[in-house]
This record gives sequence, structure tokens and C-alpha cells, in this order.
Amino acid sequence: MNMTFINFALTKVNFSINREFKPGESKDVTILPDLAINHELKKDEKQLIVLLGVRQITGNIPYYFEVESVALFQFDEIPEEKTLKQFSEMNCPAIMFPYIRETIADLTRRAGFPPLHLNPINFIQLAKERESKQPVQPEPSS
Repeated sequence: MNMTFINFALTKVNFSINREFKPGESKDVTILPDLAINHELKKDEKQLIVLLGVRQITGNIPYYFEVESVALFQFDEIPEEKTLKQFSEMNCPAIMFPYIRETIADLTRRAGFPPLHLNPINFIQLAKERESKQPVQPEPSS
């Protein structure tokens, strides 16, 4: 089974200066953005559409940002459910993240700040953490 990265596009980019920012209140500014991952499988076309978003819209930081993207991946055959889950939650977001990271660095630089280079993300570990936080579905009673 082969997967091909077909296309990447930014679907939303918001950047704003936080006019309430008070630089002296905190010795260091910590930016820990929220991450959103969703996907849609188009079985007939053997395509996986992955949406990846990164945002920081709260906190005592100099600016807020929100970047959303979508990418299209083509399969020669639809993978089994477990493999598809791995692609949609780990592999594809890992392919997409550098594009978003570059966009955020460029936005902050163009706004007159030092470029913000987000830390790399271990999408395998992130998927494991998210899975462990999923509520356990009760077994149906008979």
C-alpha cells in the first residue's frame, strides 16, 4: 500500500497583537498552542483529507495566532482501520506540521517580532496521550 502527499493548503490564518500584553508581569513568555487534528476519508477516491490547526488565542503573550490547514493524501488502496488511524493521527499531521510551523514563524517575523519557531511535536506520543484520555465505552449489557 502506497500513500502519496498530493496537496497542502492554508485554510485560515489569523494574527493579532495583544494590546493588553504586559511584558513585566512574567519573566518569560510561554507559548503552548492548542492543536487540532481531524480527518475525512473519501473511500471511493481512496483519499484522506487531514485538517491540522494550531492556535494560541489566550494568555499574557505579545500576540495571538490561529493557523488552520488541510492536506490531501492519496492511497493506491484503502488501508485497514488501524493503519488509517495511524496515518490520520500521526503520519499525515507530522508531514503537515512543518508547513504550519514555517507560516507561524513568518507571521511573527513580519509583525516585527522575533520569529516564533514552535517546538517539534511527537505525533506518536500525542496520539497515545489522546487515546489514554478517551473515555472507556461501557460494554453493552445483555
